[in-house]
Amino acid sequence: MKLHQLRALVAIHQSGSIQEASKVMHITQPALSRSIKELERELGFSLLQRSYKGMSLTDEGRRVIRHANLVVESIRRLQVDAAHIQDAAVGQVAIGVTSLTAMLDGMDEAILAIRRKFPRLTISITDLRPNQMLQRVRDGSLDFAITSQQPLSRLNLDWEALGSVKGMVVCHKSNQHKFSRSLRSLQYASWISLDELDEPASQFHQLFEVNDVRRPQSAIECTSIMLALNLLRQTDSLMTISEVAVRDFNRYPQGEDLALVEIQELIPDYPINLVCIDRHSLTAPAEELFNELKARLFATPHV
Repeated sequence: MKLHQLRALVAIHQSGSIQEASKVMHITQPALSRSIKELERELGFSLLQRSYKGMSLTDEGRRVIRHANLVVESIRRLQVDAAHIQDAAVGQVAIGVTSLTAMLDGMDEAILAIRRKFPRLTISITDLRPNQMLQRVRDGSLDFAITSQQPLSRLNLDWEALGSVKGMVVCHKSNQHKFSRSLRSLQYASWISLDELDEPASQFHQLFEVNDVRRPQSAIECTSIMLALNLLRQTDSLMTISEVAVRDFNRYPQGEDLALVEIQELIPDYPINLVCIDRHSLTAPAEELFNELKARLFATPHV
């Protein structure tokens, strides 16, 4: 099994056709097809099939592509690391954040500190849902992530806990639910979740799970925080949110109208974790940023 064969498979999967993949890889179509056939012969099964959309993976191909992505991405990182060793000011780092972790004190200082140290370093920061972010860490397109998700399943990833942020339940100040003190009395109210409703690790799901209360049937899934705030203002909905977010929202007109619902039940904290495939295999610039975030994110309390 050779690297160029895996690169060929990844390129065809990403482009959807041999013709486009050959352009990306700057090789002829026959040479590309030959690489795939050699790989299929070595593995003993077909990897690609033609469909009305072009070339697509077979069931076996879908299992192989995960490994191929990791190998190709690892080689790319090795090349970046080698370039970094030759010139410590050059490199590229891709990280993922959630809407909560993007607000953490110290996040911007850590990034700017690395930027000052390596002026030519390219830093890519992507705001994603926790599940999407973990998948991109697994396939190698993110060096690491700063997530606020409960690590119910570690997915063979390298997790490092940094701290936690207090969770809250809020509504609009005109909402009569603000006087409620029992989560059980609110299970038939309308709710807004910033995460996927069916995700067991989400704060919304955990709030009801840990208190053994049935999850509300009336709920809106909304990943846009500003839209969620507008929905709170126009409805009798409630929302789980972090203390950090409430603090930051007070700077905006929508945030000034929030009311804290002081329920007696346990409101889970948001755990803050740094997640990567293996911290010891991070490229040099990624490791620099990883360690900078570790040092800064919870250096002072998040209040």
